[in-house]
Amino acid sequence: MSERADPSEMTVWGDADDTEALQYYRALVNAIDDGIYRLDAEGRFVSVNDVILELTGYTRGELLDEHVSVLFGGDSATIEHEISRIRTNAADQSEVLDLTLKTAEEEQIRCDVRLNVIDAGDITQETVGIVHETGEREQTETETTEATFRRLFENVPGNYLIVQPEDYEIVAVSDAYLDATMTDRADILGKTLFEIFPNNPDDPADGVENLRESLERVAEAGETDTMPVTHYPIPDRDSGGDEFEERWWSPVNSPVFDTAGDLDYIVHSVEDVTPIVEELQTEREQELLQEPDTADSQLASDVVLRGQELLQQAKREAYKQLRESEQRFRALVTTTSDVVFSTNADWSEMHSLEGSDFLPDTVEEGPSWVDEYVPPEDQPRVRDAIDEAVRTKSSFELEHRIVRDDGTVAWIVSCATPLLDEDGEITRWLGAADDVTERVERECYLEDSKERLEAAAEAGAVGTWEWHIPDDVMVTSASFANKFGIDPDAATEGVPLEQFLSAIHDDDRERVERKIEDVIESGEEYEEEYRVWDDDGELRWVVARGHVEYDDDGNPVTFPGALTDITERKQFEQQLEKSNERLEQFAYAASHDLQEPLRMITSYLQLIERRYADELDEDGVEFIEFAVDGADRMRNMIEGLLEYSRVETRGDPFESVDLDAVLADVCADFQVAVEESDAEITAEALPRVEGDPGQLRQVFQNLLSNAIEYSGDDPPQVDISAVRNGSEVLVSVTDEGIGIDPDDRERVFEVFQSLHAQDEHSGTGIGLALCKRIVERHGGDIWVESEPGEGATFSFSLPAASGDET
Repeated sequence: MSERADPSEMTVWGDADDTEALQYYRALVNAIDDGIYRLDAEGRFVSVNDVILELTGYTRGELLDEHVSVLFGGDSATIEHEISRIRTNAADQSEVLDLTLKTAEEEQIRCDVRLNVIDAGDITQETVGIVHETGEREQTETETTEATFRRLFENVPGNYLIVQPEDYEIVAVSDAYLDATMTDRADILGKTLFEIFPNNPDDPADGVENLRESLERVAEAGETDTMPVTHYPIPDRDSGGDEFEERWWSPVNSPVFDTAGDLDYIVHSVEDVTPIVEELQTEREQELLQEPDTADSQLASDVVLRGQELLQQAKREAYKQLRESEQRFRALVTTTSDVVFSTNADWSEMHSLEGSDFLPDTVEEGPSWVDEYVPPEDQPRVRDAIDEAVRTKSSFELEHRIVRDDGTVAWIVSCATPLLDEDGEITRWLGAADDVTERVERECYLEDSKERLEAAAEAGAVGTWEWHIPDDVMVTSASFANKFGIDPDAATEGVPLEQFLSAIHDDDRERVERKIEDVIESGEEYEEEYRVWDDDGELRWVVARGHVEYDDDGNPVTFPGALTDITERKQFEQQLEKSNERLEQFAYAASHDLQEPLRMITSYLQLIERRYADELDEDGVEFIEFAVDGADRMRNMIEGLLEYSRVETRGDPFESVDLDAVLADVCADFQVAVEESDAEITAEALPRVEGDPGQLRQVFQNLLSNAIEYSGDDPPQVDISAVRNGSEVLVSVTDEGIGIDPDDRERVFEVFQSLHAQDEHSGTGIGLALCKRIVERHGGDIWVESEPGEGATFSFSLPAASGDET
């Protein structure tokens, strides 16, 4: 950037004399010193700015919802004709209409009106009108200027107020500030800043004292003071001021001097950064605000930079002075933007007048500013905006990149207004620019994160929704909309719930609608499986989960949730069901067709033994016994296999089961075996579980039978215990028998896997496999811990009974 003159030697307006500078100022404010209104599709007022109210003498309440003819009378037909013409050909620009505006006092004012139709992409089209008064006003130029200053200041989109330096009495405030602080202009003008925003007596904050110290620094040093992010609760006006609302602010206090160089006013600008602070608090980073000296500097600066980013968005309009002093107005302008600049008519030369030095200057003989300092990718867009503004001789605003003097790239928002000569030709451009690099980079990061999240959701066949219940607007992700055959673009904007319900299979729709009504009334979690027709006309299975959110009065407000495509799982379940049906058919055949020959073999062998007993020698009798025993073992194996195959299909519904009662029944059945083996079975009190009583009985039968069978030469010692582990119960059966090799711990639970020869120990090789399948049906696991010769502990988990905390 070129060397800049000392502020005492160079004004904001260059070398121009006072008359020329005043002309430049008037050109700058002319673009925004107009009446602005908005009409709905039927030509009724939706909103009007303060200039309209001043021109007409009406109140805002008297104009809103009234037809445009209330102001323009018969000329409203001309307005309607122009609107119709623009709607018919969107490429047309509005003509400047020379109309007569009628005030509340029946006075008539000549004015120019320009219209712009807003196409929202649907059948509703609104119109924005700009009214520029051309008739004479019964005010002096000084009065007009002061009124203009006040109107412009009050309509600036940023949060600003002006106070006197000694007692901090509020003399002016912007509408945006009133909205942000929930105050009224009439209630705060003439009062001091700390009368309107006192400290919370129940929870004093440092923000009040910090603000007072900042204002004192401005008054003493005569320099702008930028405060750190500040905790400053404000009174809740709905509570009459008795309660305070938590707020965090990013404040800046700037001095305004009179022509003698004395401090005249202090401009207090502030931005509400509460959402940012709450976001950091959610991420457990509150210590950044409480201990800034010890917190990570990068994260701490993120709070300040984000607050400044929001502040810069509100600083695109100039501060306006309340008095006739042009110098005060200039001081306000230079505090609202990062830089104030001037260019020649074709934008080939750029000169920064005041502010930061991030905007490069150009020299007269060098390349044009756009060619040299705007990246090639952005140049066409910037050129088009400038050319259009030159053609229409109107102001423009544009966001684009620039290359700084040090070669780094920054994002800026620049606003420029043309200065016209007596012939109406552009002589120069006067503008302001803000560095918005931090904001753009954050938006890019958020957009990238959003795209990654959406890609992950698509990959996982997941969709999200949020139903705004009072308005019946269903907003969904693209993947969710596709599942229901609905246009994703429309769904992201919001469509009625009925469009989604209509895509649900006829057999499922009534059930889903009833479930939605139930959860809205009860507040319970929502979960439902159903079928929908997707955008390809295919039937898909989905599971939807969500919950209803209510306002403070208990009224349902929103219904967010997520949807998952479970079509593949359902297809697998159907295949499994068919497999189970085939297994059931096999079980039926095994129980009838296979056992019948065994019964025949056993019967004939026993008949031979009885009829020819006298003729058989010792070997013959032994052979028959072996054959009968083999047939019996075969029958036991078939029956065990039947039980194994029917665990899922023939099991009883789960219920609360008393394990103590189940174990007592099993021990009663084993009474004879216990007495013959001199076994000792001990058990502590067992909890209740959710399960199938008959199947759990089989588990205990098999484990106790094995413990007695494989006890070795000593009398069997068996101990049964259980422990509660969260929502599960862990049951253990411990013996002191022959044990199991660690390499065989998994194999013992397989079908027909016996670790011992038949002549050593009896058994079908199905008992432990049956135990495993029963436990798995209950959602648990079973395992064994053992070493050869050191006994074994079989443990399994079961779901604890609801309400059982023992």
